[in-house]
Amino acid sequence: MDSHCARDPREVTVADRKKALRELRKRAKHLDRKWSVGLRKPDGMTILSIVPFVGSAMSTTLAVGYLRRINGTFYLSEEVENEMMNHIVKNTVMAAIPLVGWILRRGYSVNKRNYKTLEKYVMSMPLREPPQRRNTDSARHRHTASNSALCQDSGIGSGLSSA
Repeated sequence: MDSHCARDPREVTVADRKKALRELRKRAKHLDRKWSVGLRKPDGMTILSIVPFVGSAMSTTLAVGYLRRINGTFYLSEEVENEMMNHIVKNTVMAAIPLVGWILRRGYSVNKRNYKTLEKYVMSMPLREPPQRRNTDSARHRHTASNSALCQDSGIGSGLSSA
């Protein structure tokens, strides 16, 4: 499935849903870990993320970007999109608290929460029933019969043997 073309989850096979969700899960984990200290020496971006308003702005920008990526993959209902926006707002408010906000934001993991909301929504959608097929044999028979009648009436296909 193309990530740049949003699709209705009901029109996507289960295998394609899982593939798209797997890619979005990796991205969510990456974004939520990106601004943490971890086991290695913190880099400049990690230190910047601790600064109260800079960290909040970076976190919010990444979360909104992730939501846009989700919207580029699947059409979301208004309810699901509002729930995801609420996660982002909560994350932004937590991040505004100096130093403690960084710890809260790290524990809250807004992108993972949005991924879990998306996964629950997408996997709960039933597959849309394929359109009913018309009986092509009878349609083909009618078409062939009408063509042969037309050919007999016009003399087409009778060759030159009628002389």
